[in-house]
Amino acid sequence: MALVTSERASSSSFTHQPKNFDVFLSFRGQDTCHGFISHLYEALHLRGIHTFIDDKLPRGEKISVELLKIIENSTMLIIVFSENYASSTWCLDELAKIVECKKNGQLVRPVFYKVDPSELCKQNGKFGKALAKHEKYIKDYEKLQRWRNALQEATNMSGWHFKHSSSEFKFIRRIVEEISNSKLNRTPLYVARYPIGINHRVKIILSDIDSNDAHMIGIYGPAGIGKTTIAKAIFNRICDHFDGFCYLENFREKSGTNDGVIKLQEKLLLEILRDKNLKVGNKSRGINMIKERLFFMRILLVLDDVDKWVQIENFIGGCDWFAFGSKIIITTRDKHLVATPAKCFSTYEVKDLDQDEALELFSMHAFQSKKPKKDYLKLANQVIEYSKGLPLALVIIGANLCGRSKLEWKSAIDKYERIPNKEIQKVLEISYEGLDEVEQNIFLDIACFFKGFRKKYVMDILDYCDLNPIYGIQKLIDKCLISVDQYDKLLMHDFLQQMGKDIVRRESPQLLGERSRLWCYEDVLDVVTKNTGSKKIRGIMICSPKSSKIQLEPKCLEKMKNLKFLIVSNVEICGDLEYLPNGLRVLDWSGSPLSSLPSNLHPKKLTILNIPESRVVMYKLLKRIQCKSLTCMNFQSCQYVREVPDLSIASPNIKQLDLRECIKLVEVHDSNGCLDKLESWDLTGCVELQIIPSFIRMKSLKFLILYECKRVKRFPNIPEEMENLKFLSLAYTAIRVLPSSFGNLIGIERLDLGSYFYSCHLPSSIYKLKYLHKLVLHGRVQFPKDVEIGRQALCNSYGGFSKYGFVMLNFIKKLTSCFNLVEKCLLSRSENLNFQDGIMRFNGLNFLLIEDSKFLKKIPKLPESIRSVYVANCISLNSQSLTKLFLQFGRNLGVAPNMKCLAVKCNVLVDSHSHQIDYSSQLPFSKFFLIEEELRPTLDAYLIDFGERYNIIVPEKKIPKWFNHQSIESSISFWVGPKFPTFAFCIAFHLVPLKDSYANNDKCGSLLDDIISWICVVNIFINGHKRPFMQQPIFQCLKCDHLWFYGVPHSQLQQKFGDLMQGDRNHVEVSCKISHWASEFGNFAPVIARMGAHVECICPLNSIIIPANYATLTTLSSHL
Repeated sequence: MALVTSERASSSSFTHQPKNFDVFLSFRGQDTCHGFISHLYEALHLRGIHTFIDDKLPRGEKISVELLKIIENSTMLIIVFSENYASSTWCLDELAKIVECKKNGQLVRPVFYKVDPSELCKQNGKFGKALAKHEKYIKDYEKLQRWRNALQEATNMSGWHFKHSSSEFKFIRRIVEEISNSKLNRTPLYVARYPIGINHRVKIILSDIDSNDAHMIGIYGPAGIGKTTIAKAIFNRICDHFDGFCYLENFREKSGTNDGVIKLQEKLLLEILRDKNLKVGNKSRGINMIKERLFFMRILLVLDDVDKWVQIENFIGGCDWFAFGSKIIITTRDKHLVATPAKCFSTYEVKDLDQDEALELFSMHAFQSKKPKKDYLKLANQVIEYSKGLPLALVIIGANLCGRSKLEWKSAIDKYERIPNKEIQKVLEISYEGLDEVEQNIFLDIACFFKGFRKKYVMDILDYCDLNPIYGIQKLIDKCLISVDQYDKLLMHDFLQQMGKDIVRRESPQLLGERSRLWCYEDVLDVVTKNTGSKKIRGIMICSPKSSKIQLEPKCLEKMKNLKFLIVSNVEICGDLEYLPNGLRVLDWSGSPLSSLPSNLHPKKLTILNIPESRVVMYKLLKRIQCKSLTCMNFQSCQYVREVPDLSIASPNIKQLDLRECIKLVEVHDSNGCLDKLESWDLTGCVELQIIPSFIRMKSLKFLILYECKRVKRFPNIPEEMENLKFLSLAYTAIRVLPSSFGNLIGIERLDLGSYFYSCHLPSSIYKLKYLHKLVLHGRVQFPKDVEIGRQALCNSYGGFSKYGFVMLNFIKKLTSCFNLVEKCLLSRSENLNFQDGIMRFNGLNFLLIEDSKFLKKIPKLPESIRSVYVANCISLNSQSLTKLFLQFGRNLGVAPNMKCLAVKCNVLVDSHSHQIDYSSQLPFSKFFLIEEELRPTLDAYLIDFGERYNIIVPEKKIPKWFNHQSIESSISFWVGPKFPTFAFCIAFHLVPLKDSYANNDKCGSLLDDIISWICVVNIFINGHKRPFMQQPIFQCLKCDHLWFYGVPHSQLQQKFGDLMQGDRNHVEVSCKISHWASEFGNFAPVIARMGAHVECICPLNSIIIPANYATLTTLSSHL
């Protein structure tokens, strides 16, 4: 979006209005037109000052509307008072208008040409006579008084007085000089050739600084993101409303020396005071001069590219002494610089351009149009994907590709992906160069090896590399070089990663073995097969793009004495390695052929041992090494692991132990129940495991997963309270009775229990779990006999399990005690399976999840606390029950079902069954779950609370009729007012056959002979600006059509999207796309069949006709 300077920026008083003329001259033609005025006009014109004189406009009794507009749209208004000025009613009308404009902030300067200013003030002499004459013929006394007041006010203005004895040439030169040095001579700063995406970002910042007290604004973000462009646009927009203004670019570079600071101080004084004779001398004197001369002025000061606060202190001493209403804007790459709690300091983070903005900016530079040429669209999208919304890259690459052939484009794009563009690189490296050596090493390690890894995991590694990661990683975050997502993963822009790798390449362009880090498979292969490594190598990643087999010499790593990271993936290495460096911190070798480590290895600082799917024998390995630094071990799917030895000796500081799918594991040593530092212990799928510790005393343990450990019959005793254990999964174990000490797990938030093969009996102490808010029950679970769930005796206060606990419970999956029959009926698929109303007593219930209950017919009214209901593959649910459920959620959300859209004339939708399957997004089932792991990468994901949102997934095909916007496409749009109202949407997913032999799926009354899973991407477009609406939802293991309801309250929507709202009318479009899907048996595929939205809209009246087979229903005219 181009910068719009003629609109108000929200409610800001700093809106910049473009002026048609620099100077407007008001004068009496018969006195000055052919002498003084013509000379003054010519002198101004020669200085490049755009000046208006009204000698060409037709004269009449009244001043024209056209002339009034010209006066309003001129920057400076000059009144030339001559002896006959007041005799012209036209001139007096101009004067009255000019005085009115002065009150609105326009510059006004009088010239007293051969007249005494006292004549105007006292209104005598020729001025008095002229006014007296007007009074005889004009009976509009208000107008006469306005003229008199305007004449008097003009005498109080600062101006120029020309006397008969003066030199007219010198007088005119002085006027022109002063006008030239005034605010008038303010050439707007060049913002950008195509300022796409700037306007709404400027609007957000202006709305934040619209206050009259002194205010500092810190604009931060990585290099090339557009901070300077935004600062310039703001400067142009508001500078006219200050007593003085100054924009100082490249501040970091120019303030590096005392001479540089002095020059900046002198420039500031010159820009604001217009005094060329001011000299600072030294920076201390300069600080005092700035304070003395400017403290009473409202100024606008922009300091572009600051990286240390001391630079500001050396320049002006501080920012707290400026006059009331002054604004100081700082742009920086360092978030920490502007992270101040000061009352009058606000910050703004500049984010990447969204996909539409990026495509438009790139297209303007590459094609000089808003969209790419059709035959270049695919190539253009490759550039957009590569650039990741970085404006610097889009501009440079767009300009480089402009006018080139498609073959040249393909060649250039391939080169960009391998070799960074030097222009982009030069800008990005400034932030890297500002780091110290330790911080640079951390940055390069993350760029080459650890992007996408968990922050805590990487910090453990770097800590044992003596890199002080607690401070160093935070420094990189502050410098906008890395970021951390909600799952604690370290993220880095692709360009910054490419920059880091290029820095390493330049260490030794020709000799690969002399580089500090090797990650490119071909480079690594060259070094290890030729044995050309050196002690300079710090890390190696042997990762093949496709499964490969390589033969290595036994001592190929012997020269790499300082090797700290060895990462091997997707490569089968033949032969035994006889040497590994003792300085290793990370050994990550998936599918390692080694049963143990080399006998000469003594890794005193080994931190990470990841050897999944390997042949290692655990007790042999840990007998060989005693490693107190070891914090993470991963033996997932190691088929030779049969027992877990005493880890308190070999690795007492272990934090994470992954033993998933070790299908031969039988025994865990009893002492491992006392590992103080262990935080996460995952034994999922250890189907032969029988012996686990008899008791657990682990003060740090947060996650314990025994899912599908089918032979584990006994849960350990808990002798002491454990407040840190948050997630415990005992689902599908053979545990039939939990110990009475189970209640000592006081910190549990999520608990998974039960099996379809055994009945699990819970102790009464389970009600001590006061922080439990997610309870997932699989199959048969027996609550204590002395406590009857769902009956009055338990819930006297209707406070959930008020007497016994569970006060935080907000998630239930298959809570069988809430059904009116015992668990056996559920397992035998009783046709009478239904909820009891007793579920209402769970007044803290947020989530209800029921799967594959084929005979469930009804869901009663749920507690007011309910936020999410997931009822999958329950095909017997009646429509009346679902209608009530949707209406209850609508009430809870605050969207009334009787809201109408004035634009809709008809709600009848006719589905043409023409929905197309997107085969490009189909994945094998195994790969689908890998993507799911990426989206939910940590166990912490099971505990995340996403706040107030409303979510329903049920077997159904039709959007509720009361939804006031409906479509049979995958997007829907409407108009809303100045604030985003509470909003709900509904999507109907239809499973369609992949083969002709399968009947079309028209009913939800039967389950399909397939299991379908899919992931959606939901985006929202507000006034053309695209944003992700939510985190990508995952729909798993569904066997029939389902309906998805999702609602978000006004407060969350306004917080998330309020910056995109513009004025009183805002266009909103919500779109949904199935990004990935998998079919277990290859029979059916998911499509989006219908979409609905329910919102308080302001859609314009528009007659809509919906014929059969019409592709879409929309509630607005796309042409408005």
